[in-house]
Amino acid sequence: MNHTTHPLFSDVIVFTPNVYSDKRGYFLESYNQNIKDILNVNFLQDNHSKSHKYVFRGLHYHYDKPMGKLLRVINGKGIGVIVDIRKNSSTYSKYALIELNDIDNNILWTPPGFAQGFLSLEDNTHLCYKCTTIRNEQCEGTIYIFDPNLKIDLKINKNNIILSDKDKQADLFEIYNNNPKFI
Repeated sequence: MNHTTHPLFSDVIVFTPNVYSDKRGYFLESYNQNIKDILNVNFLQDNHSKSHKYVFRGLHYHYDKPMGKLLRVINGKGIGVIVDIRKNSSTYSKYALIELNDIDNNILWTPPGFAQGFLSLEDNTHLCYKCTTIRNEQCEGTIYIFDPNLKIDLKINKNNIILSDKDKQADLFEIYNNNPKFI
């Protein structure tokens, strides 16, 4: 399995598994000891979401026991959105978009200290991800994806994007900036 660091965020890693295809289909290893050694983390929870086209989930973060996520699309296509929310980071408030799909089978590592979201680009898109902590609703935050100060360009008309009520009511980045959880 190959891996590369993101050009903007040196601690964000994209893994590209070896895919073995034949007339029956394909086989790949989505996680192994090599990934664990590179990341030096333990995973405590696996999550799976299924989304319709243009559903956006996020931008979520966890701060009491910060959560890292290892994300992979097993069906469909989407865009992983990450925002650096570590106040003293040289890339604070910068964002990146990383396409994840069931053709490339890339696997995205988003470390703690980032707000993370996912935009489904096809119906029936399945996102599976490993988490380094157990979800604690009391210690999670959400930043509004359409915050004008972040200027995140999803390249889709925002009127077509479907948000949950929770994500529609998310904080603006200014509120996070005034009380950052990651210094």
